[in-house]
Amino acid sequence: MSHSHPRAVRPAQLLALLMAFLSVSALMGVVGAGMLVPVAGPTALAAKSVPSVFNELPGDLQTVAPAEESQLLDSSGGVIAHFYDKQRIVVPSSHIADVMKKAIVAIEDKRFYEHNGVDATGIARAFVTNLGDTGHQGASTITQQYVRNSLAERGYLEGDADQVSAATEQTTERKLREVKYALALEKTLSKDEILTGYLNIASFGPITYGVEAASQRYFSKSASELDYLESALLAGLVQSPVQYDPLVHPDTAQNRRDTVLATMLKQGVITQEEFDRGVETTVEAMLNPTVSSEGCSGAESSKAYFCDFVLAQFLDDPTFGATRIERERVLKTQGITIRTTMDSAKQAAAYTSLTNTIPVGDASGLNDALISLDPRSGRVLSMAQNTTYGIESGETMSNYSADGNFQVGSTFKVFTLLQWFKEGHSAYETVGSSNTYYPNGSFKCDGRAIVTEGYQVNDLAGKTGTMNVVRATGQSVNQAFVNMASRVDFCSIFDTAYEMGITEDGEVPSPFPANILGSVSASPMQMASVFAAIANSGQQCTPQSIESVTDRNENVLKEFSADCKQVVTAEVANKTAALLTASAGQYYTSTRLSEGRPFAAKSGTTDGHANTWLTGFTPSVVTSAWVGHGANSSQEVSGVTINGTYYGDIYGETFVGQNIWAPYMSQILAGTPVESVSNANIGASSPKGATPAPSPSPHAH
Repeated sequence: MSHSHPRAVRPAQLLALLMAFLSVSALMGVVGAGMLVPVAGPTALAAKSVPSVFNELPGDLQTVAPAEESQLLDSSGGVIAHFYDKQRIVVPSSHIADVMKKAIVAIEDKRFYEHNGVDATGIARAFVTNLGDTGHQGASTITQQYVRNSLAERGYLEGDADQVSAATEQTTERKLREVKYALALEKTLSKDEILTGYLNIASFGPITYGVEAASQRYFSKSASELDYLESALLAGLVQSPVQYDPLVHPDTAQNRRDTVLATMLKQGVITQEEFDRGVETTVEAMLNPTVSSEGCSGAESSKAYFCDFVLAQFLDDPTFGATRIERERVLKTQGITIRTTMDSAKQAAAYTSLTNTIPVGDASGLNDALISLDPRSGRVLSMAQNTTYGIESGETMSNYSADGNFQVGSTFKVFTLLQWFKEGHSAYETVGSSNTYYPNGSFKCDGRAIVTEGYQVNDLAGKTGTMNVVRATGQSVNQAFVNMASRVDFCSIFDTAYEMGITEDGEVPSPFPANILGSVSASPMQMASVFAAIANSGQQCTPQSIESVTDRNENVLKEFSADCKQVVTAEVANKTAALLTASAGQYYTSTRLSEGRPFAAKSGTTDGHANTWLTGFTPSVVTSAWVGHGANSSQEVSGVTINGTYYGDIYGETFVGQNIWAPYMSQILAGTPVESVSNANIGASSPKGATPAPSPSPHAH
């Protein structure tokens, strides 16, 4: 390397330099009069044995692909997040500016294109300089530095700390091994291949490795776009990446840059005019840094929780390693590309809809979350919430969409509807009763009465008496649904919920009357998946956030395909979809989509308005939106000011549907074909005893 600040030179360093010089000189036949420094004693004896020791050392160096950052992309190829232990982006020679190559050669190894891997003249000069007290001078060529970095990198990738240490230790054996490897490497690689390899592996900062990552970090541009001044700054960093870090030590970085510029001028790389202009430019004026965090914490706030979900799916997949530790190692060192299912336009719309309704850090303390799936494949299109991802005060790592466990309220009534149609009932049958008390024995499983405590149904005013199922669904009438549940196989309602992913501590939800009205808890993703199955003619597809994973050479490691199974019959699902469309169309007066677009939906509100929901779909998108307290889901919501507006109570349809779900769905579906949801016959020919659909009255909740 080039001159640095004076420092003490250890005897081991001097001996290593001498041994290297002697071995190279002997091999190249250049030991002659005036070139060899006289030595005596043990050193002389050691010198005589250099050729034999040298010949015994291994000489075949297999360079490794260095650790490289992995990237998480959206469905269009936009970068969501970077994962790395060492921030490095490996690029080909054509992606590195010629002036960058010239700058690094000028300051690190001016005879790079003349020697065969080892510079005997440079070693001799360094040895003589280091004998005196004028400072320290290194003698390693770029090829030798590439060898040293490659050996250290191999140790790092193999988790071998001893190998890393051995690659840089100041010993004669290390220096001789490095010399032999360098000579061999020059026989197998071209000068440009060696230079490119070096520029990709060298350190340019505390965690920044390789010229591309350095260019992005300090100048927010590709290494192919570097000018001579930027190249000089980067070339100066490799001698001491921490000491010359321009973001931390701009003055020392500028001094070092000017040293490189002077060397470039001396070697004819730049003109006097360029030099003069360069040294007059401050480092601060040059910098345009991009300083980002690694992992999901470095993602945009609106995308961080989606990133977190993708990360969890990746780390759970044995395709990428036998253990979680191995998968993390792959993620942070192997330069893989994970292309996700995220639609960035939908993601932005989701975050906007949520935060426009309840801003991040709103005084109400309320949270909201939203997730959209493609019902035909399970692809997660968007996932957002109104919180900041992190571990600091006021932040949370909890993903409410995927991992939340909130009482679902009346959205659970879809399972009663599924069983209702499964047993051949009509949407226009008369249901409900003025009697709202159900004694023990009112519910049956497999034709036999089951033991339950007596159950008193509670409803809002105006929801008494008999009605048809369309009205009961649209107005979310509790007593009507309890009546329906007493007329079908009660346990099958919960069995279906379990089959569709709604569980209670991993088991089938308990067959209690209160549970059919939504005392069971689930996440927005789970409820979206249930409704997606209804939208997809009974086929439920596992929510999937990853499209493909490729290695650094663009070889496909895994392509993900839809994982779907039939959970209810197409007839039952399509009738349920048609009913949810009819009931929403008639009774959801606050929730409307633009262009008169039809949709199927069910709202939900739990006791004390602690959790409010609206989950619904069109043929192409299913969306579940939730509002509540993420850290305390049982906390009641009443008499609260949200985003500057006072609410006595909030409901699923009039608050979540009107403010979050409908604006979001209208935005993401704008310009797409208006499709009908389901044309299934839900009982248009009213059977005996049916009542016609009445006019809308109280809102759904």
